[in-house]
Amino acid sequence: MQFGNMVKMGAAAVLQGLAGVRRPVNVMLAVTNHCNGACRYCRIPERAGREMTTEEILRLVDQMAEAGTVRLGLWGGEPLLRRDIGAIVDRARARGLYGTMDSNGLLWRERCGDLRGLHHVTFAYDGNAAAHEANRGPGTHARVREAIDLAVRTPGLKVWTLTVLTRNNLGDVDAVIDHAARLGIHCAFQVLHHNGELGCNHDQLLPADDEYRAVFRHLLDRKLRGAPIASSVRYLRYIAEWPDFRQATLPGRHLGAPCRAGALYCNVDANGDVYACSLRVGQAEAKNAVDAGFRAAFDAIPPSPCGSCSATCFTEYNYLYSMDPRCILQWMRTTRG
Repeated sequence: MQFGNMVKMGAAAVLQGLAGVRRPVNVMLAVTNHCNGACRYCRIPERAGREMTTEEILRLVDQMAEAGTVRLGLWGGEPLLRRDIGAIVDRARARGLYGTMDSNGLLWRERCGDLRGLHHVTFAYDGNAAAHEANRGPGTHARVREAIDLAVRTPGLKVWTLTVLTRNNLGDVDAVIDHAARLGIHCAFQVLHHNGELGCNHDQLLPADDEYRAVFRHLLDRKLRGAPIASSVRYLRYIAEWPDFRQATLPGRHLGAPCRAGALYCNVDANGDVYACSLRVGQAEAKNAVDAGFRAAFDAIPPSPCGSCSATCFTEYNYLYSMDPRCILQWMRTTRG
C-alpha cells in the first residue's frame, strides 16, 4: 500500500479515537452473490435478490472516495463472475483507492488481463488437494494453484492465500505455510465465523475448541520463528484464547481493542445495503447506498451489540485502527512491496 494511503488511514483512526469522527476508510464490497465454487461452509450463492448494476457500483466507488475511503476490498460470491470487474477495479484505482480482491481463483487465467489495476489479491487455498477439495469441491485445487502461480508473476500485484480451517484441513497448515514460503508470498488463516445468512454446515465442519486452539498456538510458534503468516502475533494469541468457537461474537471485549465496525470500516452487500461488517448482514437494519447515497447509508449504520469477534480480518482492523505499533509495522511489511 502506498505511503499516502497509510497516512490517511492513520489520521482517520486518530480522529475516530480522539473525537469519535466516523469515516469509512476501509470498505468491503460484495459485488455478487453468484459463485462458480461449491464451498461446504458457504451459502452465499443461495441468496436471491437484486444485485447492483455496473453504473451503480461505479457511482458508489466515486462516493466512497469522496467520503474518505482508502481501501476497497472486492468479494462475493466470486468477483470474477462479473463481466465488469475490470471496470470496477480500474475506477477504484483511478480514484486513488487501494484495491484488493478475494477470489477462489477458478477464473483467474481467463480474467486476469482485466485486472491490471488491482493492487492485492487473496486466493482461497485450503491445503493439499484432498483437504482443499473436501472443503471446496472436486477439481478446484489444481486451478487455484495455477491461479496463484500466475498471479505471483504479475508485476506490482501483492498475493496472499487465505485458509479456512475446518475438520478437513487442520493437518495441512504447515503445507500451506511452506507453499507460501516457496513462492515468497504471505498466508492467512481463519476460523468458521459466518452467520446463518452467509454460512452453513458449521456443526459438521467445526473442529473442537481445543483443536482450533492447538492449531493457532502452532501458527503463533511458526510466526515467531519467521514463517510468512500474514496474521499478526497479537491476533494469533487472541484467537488461541477464544472461549467458544461456536460463538463468532461476544458482547464484551476479548483481549483487545474496541470494535471499529461502522466507525472506520463497513460492508456493502451485493444489493447496496450497508452494514457494519459481514457478520451483521441480515442481522441488522441497513440503509441502501444506491437509494440513499453511500455516505448517508454509512452514517445510518446502527451500533452493533457485539464487542469482539473471531473473524480474522475484523479483529486485525480493530488492532490496526487502535494504533497498535506492532500491528502497524507488521501490516506495513505484509502489504508493501
